[in-house]
Amino acid sequence: MNKVAIAAAALLLIVFLALPGIVGTIAEGNVRDRVAAIDASYGADAELTSFDKGWFRSTARILLRPENADQLAAAAGTDLGVLGELPVVIELAHGPVAMLDGVYFGWSTFVARPDLEVPSVAELTQKLGVPYLFQFRGRTPYVGGLSFDADAPPFTLPLDEGVVTFSGGTAKGKFAGQRLEADAQVASLDLTSPMGTFAVRGVQASADNELRSEYVMPGEASFSIASISVSEPQGTTPMFETANLRVKSDVDLDAAGELADMRVSYDVDSVRFAENEVTAGSLGLTVTKLDVAAVEAYGTIASDAAAGADPDAITASLAPHLERALRAGPSLTLDPIRFRYDGEPFDGRVEITTNPARLPPAGTLALDNPLLMLSVVNTKADLRMSKTLAGQLATLSARMQLATDPTIPPEQLDYMAEAQSGLMMTMLVGQGVLIEESDGYRTSVDYTDGSLTLNGNPLPFGLQ
Repeated sequence: MNKVAIAAAALLLIVFLALPGIVGTIAEGNVRDRVAAIDASYGADAELTSFDKGWFRSTARILLRPENADQLAAAAGTDLGVLGELPVVIELAHGPVAMLDGVYFGWSTFVARPDLEVPSVAELTQKLGVPYLFQFRGRTPYVGGLSFDADAPPFTLPLDEGVVTFSGGTAKGKFAGQRLEADAQVASLDLTSPMGTFAVRGVQASADNELRSEYVMPGEASFSIASISVSEPQGTTPMFETANLRVKSDVDLDAAGELADMRVSYDVDSVRFAENEVTAGSLGLTVTKLDVAAVEAYGTIASDAAAGADPDAITASLAPHLERALRAGPSLTLDPIRFRYDGEPFDGRVEITTNPARLPPAGTLALDNPLLMLSVVNTKADLRMSKTLAGQLATLSARMQLATDPTIPPEQLDYMAEAQSGLMMTMLVGQGVLIEESDGYRTSVDYTDGSLTLNGNPLPFGLQ
């Protein structure tokens, strides 16, 4: 019995000691696959320059480059340094008991950071006074998937005529299959110079998405900034500031995974520039029946266009995908469109739908026929605003027109613009373009199947 127990223990020990090597081989394959996926994606080139595999530990080195690094450097007029070519070193520990900055019970753990053995990275790290530019730490549990956390440390960077102050940033999340759940935040970023101060506060982002491809990611995501401000030197009141900017998106696929519905909302509590202020701003965007295959194809075509592909070839390849997208009957709705300008309200709604029945026979859609395209698209718009806001917009329009006349003295521009704005509003109401209400104006436009109506009245032209 003792011999059986000893043999079982010896076998278990052999398996336990062999597992790290097996896990290391799997980890190497995963690293190579991930680098190949990054290199194949639009936006970045990636190269695995070395992989030193040990029994319990391995080290990989990767070179990352923005896909258009040369063009970016030419536009900036200078070498981008580590921003143009970022060497990253990844230290991996193999399980089932992985030891790297502590003990982890799982298949593997790793730490990725810019490679300090590269002079440019070491120089920038020393200049910023940080231990590393960023760290990405990942763990692979026994149940599979990946959990991670990352951070970029705070720094203060003196410039020739200013200083950049960064609070540091953090992120954490998990990745299982194709699903990513993550949160990230940055407390503050300040750029101070003799020209003034640019300050950002409270940046937060979250994602819960299925990464089907670069262009199709069903799920929910959000992004928010507590405040942005631009101030003059010694200024007590910012020249520009915005408070509580928020963006949320939600993308769903149908049961077949062929059509997507997307909802995006943009909200801001206030935006102020000089003496002008917009408050309670909201914009809702809803897109339905968006053909997934057409979106994928459009993304690839857009990448080819950015890479300098032949414009004629791009146009020719775009037509069949646009036709496919239109045959699904997509729609786009902007609702609400709402804000207050200096306290005066504006709200509206715009709906754009398609009528696939008006498409030409399959394969004959021509992008160079705008009248044909217009006959497929229907639009409805309803807008409302206060009388005060309408008058302000009319005055602004009149002033812009009068400013082009060099014979008008500058001191008379405002007076003449206000006089013309009153006449303009009276004319628009008289012609039925605007409908006057007790406290404001409204207008409604309907373009359906080539016929156009304004406030319910047909206009004497169409595209039928």
